Amino acid sequence: MLGLVDEATAGSAVDDAREKWNRRYREQGRRPARGPSEWLRENRAQVEQRRGGRALDLACGTGRNALHLARLGLSVAALDISDVAIQQLTAAATDAGLAVDARVSDLEHEDLTPGCYDVVVLIDYLQRSLFESVPRALAPGGVLIAETVTRAHIEQLGRSFDHRFVLEPGELARAFPGLTVLRSREGIVDRAGRPRAVASLVAVRPAAGSSRARP
Repeated sequence: MLGLVDEATAGSAVDDAREKWNRRYREQGRRPARGPSEWLRENRAQVEQRRGGRALDLACGTGRNALHLARLGLSVAALDISDVAIQQLTAAATDAGLAVDARVSDLEHEDLTPGCYDVVVLIDYLQRSLFESVPRALAPGGVLIAETVTRAHIEQLGRSFDHRFVLEPGELARAFPGLTVLRSREGIVDRAGRPRAVASLVAVRPAAGSSRARP
C-alpha cells in the first residue's frame, strides 16, 4: 500500500508541474521562439564539429535551442514536461522545415538513452539526478553544454527564485567528474539585456580508450 501511495504522490507532482508549465505557455501564446542561449551560441564551434550527429535538448520549452541545433545540421531530440510547449515547438519546427523529434517527457522519472548523443544541451534547468544520467547519455566524444542560475541570483541580484533550483557555488564545475571540462565559468553575466548569476560549463565525454583529464 505504501508503494501505491508513493506512486500516486509522484504522479500528482508530475501533473502539477505539467499544468504549471502548460498554463505559462498558454498565457504566452504561440510566438516566435527567442533566439538560442547566448552560452550555446558562444560554443557554436563545439556543435558544428559534430554536424550530422544527434543532439538532445533537455527541458527544451518551446525549443529555442532545439531549433538552433537543427539549423546547425544535427538530428535533434527535444524533451519537456509541458505538452503545450512541445506542441508549439513541433509547429515551429514544421513551419521552418526542420527535423526535431519533440516529445513530452518527465525527466525525473524517465531514463535517457545511453551512449546516444553527440551534443546534450542543459540550459536554465536544474535536476541533480541528471548529473549522473547525462554523461551516460553522451556518446564517446560527445559534448555537454550547460548553464543555469546560481545562489548568487538570489543573494546578490535579489531575484525571486525557488532555492531548490539554484546551484551552489562551484557545484556545476564539480557535477560531472567523468567528463573533461573544456570551459567553466561562474558569475554575473548579461542575458537578454538583464544581469543573471549563472554557472556555465562545456565538457566532453572522453573517447573510448582515452584518459580522463580529471582524476
